[in-house]
Amino acid sequence: MSEAAVLTASQPPTASASSSTTESQPPISPAVARCIEAYTRTYKTQRAARRDEIPAIRCAQKAFRAALPPLIGQENIRDFIACVAQSILLGAIDSNDASKLLYAAQVALAAVRIQSAPAKPGPA
Repeated sequence: MSEAAVLTASQPPTASASSSTTESQPPISPAVARCIEAYTRTYKTQRAARRDEIPAIRCAQKAFRAALPPLIGQENIRDFIACVAQSILLGAIDSNDASKLLYAAQVALAAVRIQSAPAKPGPA
């Protein structure tokens, strides 16, 4: 992924943008913004340290993954899924790895649902 693609995707609408633009664009999730920021910051730091693009991207991908929310609780799981989906769009995580991450989120969500399900009364 190029630096330009990362920077474009990571910049939410500013207050100076027209009201019609900001109204038509939903706000970015704080979790997604954190993941994108981790990627962007790491990429820029690595490139500034004169690293080649491929190693800089690999470091940025690790930073994106490290910023993913833990798979604990429904809200975190939803944020995790949103981050992984955004990573697919940005090319920050390979689609094969993204599939595995989304499967992990699915399993975690099922576990949360089982834990929060009311107990069924036993036979009387």
